[in-house]
Formats: sequence, structure tokens, C-alpha cells
Amino acid sequence: MMNTALLPRRAATLATALLVLVAVSGVAAADTVTLTAMRSWSAPANTRVVLDFTAPVNPVTPDSGVTRQLVLSIPGETVVRAAGVPAVMAVGDSVVDSVVVTRVDGGARFQLFLADSISFRVFRLMAEDDKPFRLVIDVARPGAEAAEDQRLEGIAAVKRRERMRIVVVDPGHGGEDSGARGPGGVLEKNVTLAVGRMLVDELNGIPGVKAVLTRDRDYFIPLRDRYRLAEKMRADVFISIHANSSRRRGSGSGSEVYFLSLRGASDQADADLADLENAADLVGGVPAQSEDDLVSILYDVKRSSALKQSELLAESLLDQVARDRRLESRGVKQAGFVVLKSVEFPSVLVELAFINNPVEARLLRSPAFQRQMSGQLATGVKYYFQRAGIGLLDGGGRTGQALGR
Repeated sequence: MMNTALLPRRAATLATALLVLVAVSGVAAADTVTLTAMRSWSAPANTRVVLDFTAPVNPVTPDSGVTRQLVLSIPGETVVRAAGVPAVMAVGDSVVDSVVVTRVDGGARFQLFLADSISFRVFRLMAEDDKPFRLVIDVARPGAEAAEDQRLEGIAAVKRRERMRIVVVDPGHGGEDSGARGPGGVLEKNVTLAVGRMLVDELNGIPGVKAVLTRDRDYFIPLRDRYRLAEKMRADVFISIHANSSRRRGSGSGSEVYFLSLRGASDQADADLADLENAADLVGGVPAQSEDDLVSILYDVKRSSALKQSELLAESLLDQVARDRRLESRGVKQAGFVVLKSVEFPSVLVELAFINNPVEARLLRSPAFQRQMSGQLATGVKYYFQRAGIGLLDGGGRTGQALGR
């Protein structure tokens, strides 16, 4: 979350960092680069600082490493601060304390003071669509990885001990990756988080089910990390929540549910959608990765079983969502979504509605609609367990049939 008020400096015992941007004063000339925005995102694993510029800059800095102090120099550049960009941006999340903008007589540099000796990563994101050139600094949160592993192992232990069914709900996008944008400024990442939270609440009301979010706040998670989180929890079901968008302004309508295809998408529109959703990692600065090696016979058998169950899950969810007569049912489809590539559990991606459609955008931003949609999806999960012959424990520890429609 971005803060604009200056917070007091933390005591020496707290982990703090200070980022200083040194920029040349004066009226912007044709060759001047302007800093147009600063913001930060605090995630469980790291704090991300993002700086927007009107043109690419070439900082001289290590790409990554472990240090207490990091200096990013931009030699030969004239950098000025745009009107409305504060001289000081407070973060105060125990990893980064604040971002301070100062001026000197020439050149530009960024200086980061990090908490203890912790790791960092610096990368550039080129301008695309409505996004400007960005300089991104990721600072790792000390001890976060071990704490997260312990949390996930705890969820897996609860599953074993109490014989719960684990449903992982994945709100798409987040942080710097806002996803699709609809009329009135409604953002896909906000809609998916709202519906995801409500869906988890609904599912946790079902005896024998424990639902968990991949993200519970506004921050970025790489696509493969999303299903790997579910794998560490020993999930039984994985549901990724998204909102569709058509390239034609205002067009497109309805809901659809996808499961993974290994042979390409159902049609070109589905392929385009998969490419768009898979591009989230590019927005987040995740390096391109090669496809998984499908040489193991056991792996292939597990994938075949997971795909059959994923199709059944997709049908069960869409069957319930289609009961809302305000939305057209666009059917169950297949495409090569990266986030669906685990073989450990059935996985689906739900496109709730078209966020670029003014009518459906109003629905998507409505809490009443979000609650209704989450209820339908929760009923779809129960219906899937019933159709798959998977019993759920009742309050007395007895295994019974999952509730029907």
C-alpha cells in the first residue's frame, strides 16, 4: 500500500531502509527524463519500490546481491520530479522506511540503505500499453521464506490431522500487475481479490473444507509460485479468479471456466487470452522459463488424471455460475495458462465476466454481485466433490456425501 505521509525513523533495533533519489533541478528540457510517480508494495516475502519515468534510464548498479547499502547511479542523465510527485514517500514496513527525493548539481543516483545484510534485486520494465518505463527494486524480507514454508507446512499438517479438503483460491494479478481495466477505473486485481476473499469465507463455512488464499492483499506473485504455494499446502483443488477483457472496446460478455490444454487453446481467442494472462510475469519482472520436462511416465499419468478432474471441476463451477441469468455462459474451454500447470490437483481458471463491458463492469465492482458469485462458486466446489465421489467430514468427524445443488 502506498503511503504519502512521512513516518518517523524507526529505532535502530528495527529493520529500516532509506532510498534517496538525486535529481537535477531546473526546467525540463527535451533531453530531460521526468520521474512521474513513486510507489511501494509490501508483500510477505519482500518490499517492492517502483519508480516511473518518461523515458528509459540506464542505472549503473548490481542486478542483485546481499548488502546493507545499495547505490544506483544514472550517469549523464538529467532527472526532474514531476508536479505532484512528493519529495518524501513513507513506506515504514520494517524493510523500507521511506523514499526521499533530493537535488544536486548534476547526474542522478538512487541510494538504498537496507536492513541488516539482506538480498535485493533491481530490474527495468520497458514501457508497454498504458504503462511507462519503470525501475523496480525488490528488497527481500528477512526470514520471510522460512516463515512462509512453516505456514504452508502447518496447513498441510492440518489436512493430515483433521482430514480436511484444502481449496486454494488464487486472486489473479496484484501489485504492479493490475490486470485488465474497466470503465470508471475498475481494476481486475481488485475485483479478483474481493471475490477471492468472499469465496474463501463461503468455503470455510463448509464442514470438512479449509480454503486458503494465495494472496490476501495487493501484491504481486509470479504465476508458477501461485500453484507451488498450493502444492506445498497439499491442496485438493486450485481455483484462479480472473475477469475477462475483449480487445474490442465494450464488447464481450459472459462467464467461462478454463482448464489446462497441452495441445493449444480451443480457438484463437482463447489462445490470445492465455497469452494475456501469462504475460503477468513479464509485468512483474519474472524471467522467462522453459516449459516443464514431460519425460516421466508417472508425471504423464498424474497429469492425465489431473486434467480429467480439472474438466469435471470446471463443469461443476460453470453449472452454478450459469444460474445467474444476467451473465451468458460461454462454456468450459481449454488453453495453456501457466498458473494451471500443476499435476498435483485439479486446477481451473474462472473468468467471472468482461470487465471492459460497461454493464458487466458495474456488476464486477458491486459487493452484492461479488458475494453472489462467490456463493455460486462455493456451491460449485461442493457439487464437484459430490460428482467426484469425494466425501467431506461433517462436524462430528464422520465422512458423508458432499452437498448437491
